[in-house]
Amino acid sequence: MPVVAHAQIPTGVENETQRVHLVIEKESINKILPASSPVPSSNETIDASGLLVIPGAIDPHVHFNTPGYTHREDFTHASMNAAAGGVTTVIDMPGTSVPPVTTAGNLKKKLAAIEGMSVIDFALWGGVSSQGLRENWWHDEMADMWKAGVVAFKIFLISGMKDFGHLSTIETGQVLQHAGRIGALVGIHAEDRGLIEERMAQFIQEGKNTLKDYYASRADPAEEHGVAVAVRLALTARAKIHIVHVASRRAAAQALAARRAGLDVSMETCPQYLAFTHEDFHKFGSVLKCAPVIKTSEDQDALWLMLSKGDIDFVSTDHAPCPPEEKNTGNVWTDYGGLPGVEWRLPYLFSEGYKKGRLTLSRLVEATSGAVARRFGLSPRKGAIAVGADADLAFINPDELWTVKSESFGERGHLTPFAGWQFTGQVVRTMCRGQVVYERDRGIGVNPGFGKFIRRMA
Repeated sequence: MPVVAHAQIPTGVENETQRVHLVIEKESINKILPASSPVPSSNETIDASGLLVIPGAIDPHVHFNTPGYTHREDFTHASMNAAAGGVTTVIDMPGTSVPPVTTAGNLKKKLAAIEGMSVIDFALWGGVSSQGLRENWWHDEMADMWKAGVVAFKIFLISGMKDFGHLSTIETGQVLQHAGRIGALVGIHAEDRGLIEERMAQFIQEGKNTLKDYYASRADPAEEHGVAVAVRLALTARAKIHIVHVASRRAAAQALAARRAGLDVSMETCPQYLAFTHEDFHKFGSVLKCAPVIKTSEDQDALWLMLSKGDIDFVSTDHAPCPPEEKNTGNVWTDYGGLPGVEWRLPYLFSEGYKKGRLTLSRLVEATSGAVARRFGLSPRKGAIAVGADADLAFINPDELWTVKSESFGERGHLTPFAGWQFTGQVVRTMCRGQVVYERDRGIGVNPGFGKFIRRMA
């Protein structure tokens, strides 16, 4: 019966905390006792004095690539990096696996491939691609994956993946209609494909291949138009949707307006959209290349404000690293688009959000765990410090200063624009289901395979 003694935990009200003892039994929180009471006797007591203890973070948007593109990332090393960043559950995307998770059979192959690899818990997205829609039984595949416990289905209005193609407007409507019938959530990469492809074709014809051109090809109204189409189709289908990696204030406003009109729509943003603008491209080059493109300071300020108010529900990373040679091909159109981030999301939001007064502690917890768990059907097991919930905890030294480095638990370092940033507040310990999976001074504390597949609960 492990005990976490003298833990300062959030109460859920603004920046308020309380000091408690947490009693853990059979991987779950069994009791939450006031700190004024004696510390229960235990053969394993962790003294959390001086530390802030919050629910283990959940990253709902990662590309860990197993099986398939493991020269870029793999589930074992990515899960280790996640644990070092206070993450206890990730939700892996369907398109960067081989084969992509677009059928129940492919879902089984994915689970078989990653069994025994993760040091933290994981859930999975299913997906619907243009290739999948060519099969007459795609409706059945969606229903079977939903029954198997995927948290949502990912679709693209524009995709650069050869094995996971984008959907037309008509196809998107068809998928949303079926999702509405089976009660499934659909996550949408929402950008205007026609506008982007027209701009790209023009720039390529003119020999333009800089990051400035890449930005111009995907600048608004591309994202704004994409979200407008997504919410219009979802309203017609009466489907639940989630807009992934929102980078645009206008796109976010479209989703918020639809929510106020009655649509069941949520949205996420990412640290790169909160920390950088397109003006930083000259400094970082294609290290900052991602889609949607990083936009303006006005977008950045608006995203922070909407996140603080809960209009943007939570923050993901869209974790997608690659080797340096894929980031620097000499042509922006062939440079890989994606950033690592699973290790730095919670520290970044703690330092630049909570410690700088942009986010209350309660919003920080919601944005990194609570709201995520509820939206993707992992609550009440995940996302809270509560009796009966999994003992998933991130222990943070709230005032410790530290500097981000481009390193990871893998053989490859990760190119990150956060390298050299000084954060306030460091994750010193991560606990998943009552087991210490990471300690700053000792590293990873469990073997790969400790992490379990978590099915959607609702």
